[in-house]
Amino acid sequence: MKNPLLHINLTAPFHLLRSLLFNFSGHVKKKSVSNKYLALCAYINFNTCLDLRRGSIIEFNHSGFLVLGTERSSFRGWAGRTKLHLLENSKLIFMGYNQIGCGSLIWILEGGTISFGGGGFTAGNNMIIAKKSVKIGSNCQIAFGVTISDHDFHKTYKNGIQNNETLPVNIGDGVWIGMNATILKGVNIGDGAIVAAGAVVTSDVPPGAMVAGVPAKIIKNNIEFYG
Repeated sequence: MKNPLLHINLTAPFHLLRSLLFNFSGHVKKKSVSNKYLALCAYINFNTCLDLRRGSIIEFNHSGFLVLGTERSSFRGWAGRTKLHLLENSKLIFMGYNQIGCGSLIWILEGGTISFGGGGFTAGNNMIIAKKSVKIGSNCQIAFGVTISDHDFHKTYKNGIQNNETLPVNIGDGVWIGMNATILKGVNIGDGAIVAAGAVVTSDVPPGAMVAGVPAKIIKNNIEFYG
């Protein structure tokens, strides 16, 4: 991957200043950070909204580094403001190099956790929401406009008994999620799977499968995806 510090334009000094302030934040826990980028743990767009509530933690492991809203894609000129919204006692974990694109929202409710396995990216205008747990494996590629949520944000009932509102989401390694796809609560996506653009995934996806449609169904098996 290209060195994110090569992102040079008139706003670059403001990005760097914001990154320095983030690096020394009391909410940041640096267990293991990359030594490639001025010993910083992140390179952050100066216009990023950081709402970090009491007890919330952003943790870096395995030579962790985060590029937040400063990627060099064509989306960065119009995708909007990137936001990290971590409520009380929530946790955001980065393992290795990760990129979160412009205009994305990472929203973790009280006590929830989102983790990124490293080596992948979200392209922009993504929304990833956790009330309990969202785990994204290594080398995953998440296209523009994808939504991932472990929570319904409403209550449903069957025979007067409330259904689960919240169930963990687990996305394996090397997964490709296409543009404007939606991953809903309780879904497990196996290693190397592909989610087609616009799909709404409501049930588990086996490793190496391609799913498409609303709701998503398997359309191919034994797919090989190399990014």
